[in-house]
Amino acid sequence: MAENIKEYDDEIDLLSLLLTIWEGKWKIVSIMAVSLLSVFSFDIIKPNKTFIAQTEIKTITSFEFDKYRLFNASLRRFNKDNKEVQIFNISKESLLALYIEQIEEGSLLETGIDKFELLNKDDFENNNDYREAIQKFASEIEVLRPINADEKTKGEKRLYHVLRAEYDDEEKWKQLITFVDTEANKRVKEIITNRFKSIVSVEEQIKNFLIRDINIAIENQTKDYDRITKDRLAFLSEQAVIARKLGVKKNTIESQMFGARNTVVTNVNTDTPFYLRGYEAIEEEINLTKGRKDKSAFMKDLYKLEQKKRKLEQDETLDRAKDLFNKTPLNENDFKSTLVKVAATDFEIINKRNLYYVLALVLGGMIGVVFVLISKAIIDRKAKLTQS
Repeated sequence: MAENIKEYDDEIDLLSLLLTIWEGKWKIVSIMAVSLLSVFSFDIIKPNKTFIAQTEIKTITSFEFDKYRLFNASLRRFNKDNKEVQIFNISKESLLALYIEQIEEGSLLETGIDKFELLNKDDFENNNDYREAIQKFASEIEVLRPINADEKTKGEKRLYHVLRAEYDDEEKWKQLITFVDTEANKRVKEIITNRFKSIVSVEEQIKNFLIRDINIAIENQTKDYDRITKDRLAFLSEQAVIARKLGVKKNTIESQMFGARNTVVTNVNTDTPFYLRGYEAIEEEINLTKGRKDKSAFMKDLYKLEQKKRKLEQDETLDRAKDLFNKTPLNENDFKSTLVKVAATDFEIINKRNLYYVLALVLGGMIGVVFVLISKAIIDRKAKLTQS
């Protein structure tokens, strides 16, 4: 029976609570109105400036790229299969990729954030916290890739790379992007220039090594000729002595003629001793061999080696490439690896007003309810004290 009374009392208390709230509804509404007006006033005095900044990053125009075409056509050579290959090439895509790489690496963004004070250093307890905040901010700056509209992207389409981030000061943001764009182009220029110098250095070394190998081959040809000639003279001298000893002055090798009806056959025995040629012919060959002033005519493959060496020495491919490289935009102060227009950055304001108003109403209502209930409790308390 006591439990039923307690439950009944609880129901009476709940109804009383609801009745109290209803009776104080205008107080609650007034507090909600004050809360809403406070947020509205704050929004007028200090409006929301948070935005999403999007800057398009495009490849250079065809007109600008045409300035690289002559250079790209210059640095070619033939491989082992005698096919022409490109040694070094500059393309729109490679310039864009290097530019994006410099941004995504992060150090340029971090330097710019610090330089233009996109974060207030006084808001942090120490320098370490400040540096960590800069790194976090830089990591939140995205480079969005181009995408095609399809089912996976839910119809979203992006034609170019986009540098995207959230911030609240347009001027500082433009200063940051201008700085990053300038420094990224400087880095791209330095990277390509160093790569080209490295390629040229390697190719020059290869060329020098090939010439050196040919010189060694020519030197070996001379040594081989001297050794072969020495052996030949030794052989001829021996055969001449034998021929004189035997009194063979003239060539005694004769063709043996055999007649067979309408056919004439000449049969020469190739195993016939060399001294049978006669010492006159042999000694004459010895004198001519010793008296040679130009040995090059008697060296096998020497002419081909000299041709290869001459071709390498006269090759001006690298010199022309260096000259044409200096005429590309990479040798200009205003070099641009991509097309970035900072002034065309799209600033989309993040509208959170409605959310703030809803929160103001909810919070105002809660405060109003609490205020009404506390006020009622105080009045009831005073009434009881008066009665007692």
